[in-house]
Amino acid sequence: MKILSLSMLAGASMMLVSEGVWAEQYLPEIASKAPYKKAYAEMLSYPDWVSKAQGTASPVETVSADGKRFTVGHMCKPHDCADNQLIVVFNTDGTKSWGLLATRPAEGEAFSKQLLGDPDSVVQGLLNKSFADNNPED
Repeated sequence: MKILSLSMLAGASMMLVSEGVWAEQYLPEIASKAPYKKAYAEMLSYPDWVSKAQGTASPVETVSADGKRFTVGHMCKPHDCADNQLIVVFNTDGTKSWGLLATRPAEGEAFSKQLLGDPDSVVQGLLNKSFADNNPED
């Protein structure tokens, strides 16, 4: 019984040491090493229709908000517009952009919305309005 207790204690100690070593690592360290590096990069990537701007689209619009002019465009994933959409707002000279990527896993479920480019409240309003205009039932 004593031997069994000692081996259980040793095993528990190894688990604690193992967890302690793991706790010594930080995300920036492991995200730059295999196997985590590839998984981390895949998490941050966007589908080709988004990253290469190769979606189905309607003509862009010029709008005014807060005394400034913006160009707003809407694009969606080919053959899956209802569930995969991207709205982009450009500043007047086209040197800055912000986006709203809206996706949903299945028809009828709520959209998951991701803001891109750290838009301020004015630009967020433009993004949300464009999304609402293109999705009157959602």
